[in-house]
Amino acid sequence: MTMQVQGLESTLKALQKIQPEVKKQFFKDAKQIVRPAIDEAKGAYRSDYLSGMSRAWAPSGRPIFPWNQSTAVKGVAVATSLSKKQDAILTIVQKDAAAAIFDIAGKKTSNPLGRALNAFNTPSRVMWRSYEQHAGAIEDEMSKSVDEVMARVSALTKALVL
Repeated sequence: MTMQVQGLESTLKALQKIQPEVKKQFFKDAKQIVRPAIDEAKGAYRSDYLSGMSRAWAPSGRPIFPWNQSTAVKGVAVATSLSKKQDAILTIVQKDAAAAIFDIAGKKTSNPLGRALNAFNTPSRVMWRSYEQHAGAIEDEMSKSVDEVMARVSALTKALVL
């Protein structure tokens, strides 16, 4: 689910130059607004899933497993960006590779790991479900926050014109 607000990205970029504290406050407020979804995701990880996930696995030298609940919990974060390369300015992400694999394995194509993990839930097993539990409240609060930023910009613009 995506909530798009036309002009928000350009408004925030302009605010960075004119009133950086307003942009900083917007992102701070936005992170608080999505906090319930973050907390839900962090609470959804268990200490163990499949026995093979407790073994070390490092394809091409990049360590992915063993599974560790505390790193999965720590991996849930909010990313903010005003880059043109990003589709969203605010994203809930999972930074831990093992937890990201657990969350999505088997979604695009059926595979043995995905089928085994389907015993716990279907993909997305944690992240998307956590957001969906709080989507209505998040969207309402984000809309209010965006309206506040737009009102401040409008007032600032009027003050500069006068």
